[in-house]
Amino acid sequence: MNTRLFLESLVGMAVLALAARGAVGAEPEGTRLAAQLLWGTNGEKPAGKELKPVEGELDRRLRRVFKWKSYFEIERKAFATPVGKPTKVDMSKECRLEVLNVSGDEFEIQLFGKGVLVVKKRQRIVAGETVVLGGDDKNDNAWFVVLGMAKPGDPARP
Repeated sequence: MNTRLFLESLVGMAVLALAARGAVGAEPEGTRLAAQLLWGTNGEKPAGKELKPVEGELDRRLRRVFKWKSYFEIERKAFATPVGKPTKVDMSKECRLEVLNVSGDEFEIQLFGKGVLVVKKRQRIVAGETVVLGGDDKNDNAWFVVLGMAKPGDPARP
């Protein structure tokens, strides 16, 4: 009976060890975020540009806070942010994000425009909430980056 108990315990420990090894050996990709590069203007959509009007709740939220009458999406990207490792995301040839996942839901975010640091912010981001960062553009326009948790199906394009 002692031998049987010993063998059952040994098998149980082996199963636990294999399960733990799989969990530890798997490299988590980190928290998935989604970023939108937006342009705010009082003018009309430029002809020949592939810009999608911002609609719905995001449009209403932007209009409550900012002065522009039209907002257009320039780019949208989803990306993974492993804890402790900075992630660089080129939103356009002139706009870049650098996001450091500090603790799973706390991030240090740096936003660069034309190679110059525009905003540096430490912010907690949880599902359903967003962070809006931005800067001035020429001709009384502005650009924004809206950052939040990625939704299932958002493509990962760093």
